[in-house]
Amino acid sequence: MSDVDQPPGSGGGNRQLLAVLASSMAAVLSLAYLGVFTWVGGGIPRGTGVAGVEIGGMADAEAVQTLNTELTDRAETVRIGIEGLEGKEREYPAERLGLSFDAEATVAAVPRREAAPQALVSQLGGQDVRPVVDVDQQRLDRRVRVMARRVEDPVRQPRIEFDGLSVVVIDPRSGNELDRPAAASAIAEQYLLSDNPIELAVEPVVPYASEDEVNVVAETEAQDAISGPVTLTVGAADITVSPEQIASVLSFLARKDGIWPKVDAPLLRELIAGPLAEVGNPAKDANFDVSSGTPKVVPAETGRGVDDTSLADGLVQALAADDRAATLELERVEPALTTAEAKDLGIKEVTSTFTQEFPYAAYRVTNIGVASDKIDGTLLEPGETFSLNDVVGERTPENGFVEGYVIVGNRLVEDYGGAVSTITTAMWHTAFFAGMTRVEQRAHGFWISRYLPGLEATVSWGNLDLKFRNDTPYGVYITSSLTDTSVTTTIWSTQYWDVEADFGPRADPTPAGTVYDDADGCVAQYGVDGFDITVTRVWSRNGEVERREPLFTSYEAAPTVICAPKPEPKPEPTDKPTDKPTDEPSDKPANSNPNN
Repeated sequence: MSDVDQPPGSGGGNRQLLAVLASSMAAVLSLAYLGVFTWVGGGIPRGTGVAGVEIGGMADAEAVQTLNTELTDRAETVRIGIEGLEGKEREYPAERLGLSFDAEATVAAVPRREAAPQALVSQLGGQDVRPVVDVDQQRLDRRVRVMARRVEDPVRQPRIEFDGLSVVVIDPRSGNELDRPAAASAIAEQYLLSDNPIELAVEPVVPYASEDEVNVVAETEAQDAISGPVTLTVGAADITVSPEQIASVLSFLARKDGIWPKVDAPLLRELIAGPLAEVGNPAKDANFDVSSGTPKVVPAETGRGVDDTSLADGLVQALAADDRAATLELERVEPALTTAEAKDLGIKEVTSTFTQEFPYAAYRVTNIGVASDKIDGTLLEPGETFSLNDVVGERTPENGFVEGYVIVGNRLVEDYGGAVSTITTAMWHTAFFAGMTRVEQRAHGFWISRYLPGLEATVSWGNLDLKFRNDTPYGVYITSSLTDTSVTTTIWSTQYWDVEADFGPRADPTPAGTVYDDADGCVAQYGVDGFDITVTRVWSRNGEVERREPLFTSYEAAPTVICAPKPEPKPEPTDKPTDKPTDEPSDKPANSNPNN
């Protein structure tokens, strides 16, 4: 059979055409892919930008240098606009905000050329890469708090208090505040992205309750609360709380869900301590016995009584009841420090002890003894701060103190609590060598010869304290003991720091001079020259010095005080030496200090 030509429109020709077209399309796509692959480049893809800086096509090292050069000004200074801030816009060094630009990390994070066609095409139009920013969150948050305080007007929530038996209303007031977490996030996220300031908004804050709402509570619930006594039944005891006592512990505070009474439970417990003590038995915290020379934990004991929450709730319940009475159940009371917690504190040995001697005087023995008894047995857990004023209390007759000699300016006068600085000095010396962190400490105004210069301390109620913080991972147990001529303070813990004191030379001496004083109440004293000294605390661990802490003290000169009229000038100079001041009373030696 002879071949016959296929008629037009048959399938063979179309297939050939399609094959040719497909081959051509594949070639075009291959060329296009090859072109895009080549254009994007093998290093940093073309069209790549960081915060408006073009780095496409560059080698990594060149890109890092370009970013550091182009973004230097923007990286060093951050412009921030805060609504309500005077001048509205402020500039802050990025370092103070805890922000820094990492150009190398930014370049390393740039997406590179990919072989997959879809990914490759996505890079054809270029790409914007966020700069890598290192954020010191603690520093940034701290700086945002400072910014916020400059612009915020804190809302005043309404509350109701009592002045005696009078109801006092504190009216509400709207305010505004900066959303601090959102502000910190905005600063970190927008840093370096543009030259425009980062805008932070201050939002209004509305009080939880209106003036009318708080006045209604004041005229009803608050007035009713002090209309008469209430009775709290605890076990077999009926405890009466007077209107005056109610007023002293009660207030009303606005919350999101209304205006509610709040009771100062610790103060209420103090006010009814007598009757309450007759009910149940108190819990006993774990303690430490160091009499053997090795600390041993004295186990804690649970008790039965009423905790602060139940006491406060009971008073609120009684105020709302028709008979103004409430019954409180005796409950198991857990100790604040359990036996296991005490053992975990790691109090195992003496880490520092110091004995400060003093000349005998009756007032010294009394006042130092009162302070010693209060300090003895003090426990500081890790992170807690010791305050001598808080522990010892105000130096008053009610607290057991008597009059003695204290320093005012550079002169001795009589006042309550004289010689307390003697135990203050012992306590600071002990804390110094135990590696406690100095929070507040000041030396005497003039040097007292029985103290180590630059390594002593004084206190004054209301304006000068001795404070140190336990920054070790172990608990600190403080003991104190007294003789008629010395006081010894000891810190028991686990040795964490090795501490030495490096005493510098005395510098810039100032002569004492002489003062004559015939006024009533004059106290004679021997003069003391003034001088400056620096004592450096050297902190070591495992034989390696970790830090040095210089403590500078400048002692004023204290004059020789002669309690007599100033003598008339003699007509002729003589070689006879100036008379020394009269001896001090037998209970006050020379150089005595009010708190020494």
